[in-house]
Amino acid sequence: MTAYLVIDTSTRYGAAAVWRDGLSRSVSWRSRNNHTAELMPAVRWLTEAEGVAPDALDGVVVSVGPGGFSALRTGIGVAKGLAVAWSLPVAGVSTLEASAYPYRLTAERICSVLPAGRGVVAWAVYGMDDGSWSALTEEQVSPIAEFAAAQSGGTLFCGESAADVEEALRERMGTDAWFVVESAPLARLSGAAELGAAMLALGEAGSATAIAPRYLRSPRITPPGAPKPVSGG
Repeated sequence: MTAYLVIDTSTRYGAAAVWRDGLSRSVSWRSRNNHTAELMPAVRWLTEAEGVAPDALDGVVVSVGPGGFSALRTGIGVAKGLAVAWSLPVAGVSTLEASAYPYRLTAERICSVLPAGRGVVAWAVYGMDDGSWSALTEEQVSPIAEFAAAQSGGTLFCGESAADVEEALRERMGTDAWFVVESAPLARLSGAAELGAAMLALGEAGSATAIAPRYLRSPRITPPGAPKPVSGG
């Protein structure tokens, strides 16, 4: 059976899992800016608990952001290092897309929202278009008021910051806004695993050197009324 190691340290929540046509075993935690010390013990525990030797894995999946600098650097660095050491393909997955993907069959529009600083969020809208999953907007970073003003009705909001934007969206959209409030990143990890596993199965994964983090940029560099897309690198 195909087995992948999945890593997500995009935010203060960290998570890792072994994927065998589903999350076979997973672990998550809230970090106090210490993913560097916490991730490798979690990976070691997972592989030992699953009885998976490194040479029995078929690939590595890692969330590449948007997210915090140190958090992303840790997860992507470990994923790259393991992929090189074990001669495995590695797939990098958008953290926003991974947050939205588990809810793809529940609404036509799914907006995932992640923390990007006090009063600021990273977000993007996804949906099924003629049976095909796709992004309906670019990934953006916006103050909450600007984010709320950009939304339209009939949207499911999910992700780590869904609770932070609920009040603003309720005032604007009323019952046309639906919410999934998550206290831990296991849904996001599942989304990253499914997306990454599909990439690996189709041979769409890249080399470790091709995986690049997507850091959050300050909204101060964005002209008023024009949220700036999150850029890679």
